[in-house]
Amino acid sequence: MINGLEATIQLLKASGLSVDQIASKHRYGESGVGVWKPGSRSIVIRQDGGDPNLYIEAQTIRIEVRFFASSDYLALELANELYELTKSIERVEQLVNGGTALIYSLLPTSGQSQLFDQDLKMDFVLQFYNVQVSEKSV
Repeated sequence: MINGLEATIQLLKASGLSVDQIASKHRYGESGVGVWKPGSRSIVIRQDGGDPNLYIEAQTIRIEVRFFASSDYLALELANELYELTKSIERVEQLVNGGTALIYSLLPTSGQSQLFDQDLKMDFVLQFYNVQVSEKSV
């Protein structure tokens, strides 16, 4: 079965967004290889439920997308960049560990919220999306 979260992350990494990092967990404040620099343009994506459909071999997952940057303005700019990209995503194939995922759509389901992460001491923008992806490799 295709992992919808992995397919979404790989799609965004290959999309040409002007971002330094995209992952399912931030690496700010850690030590070692791959640490994220404070203020870098980053996207963190987490799965947040979804709607199962037992009759077709596709899954619609809800994702929480957090946009981090050196300022709230730049985080909003990054969020808008992804929003514009979603207008062109329709039946896109993406290579993942389980094979080739077919992503039918990536659509926003909320507006953008400007928030502050107390632990990281960083501004970020939060927005939710629905991703529809095939369960089987194409």
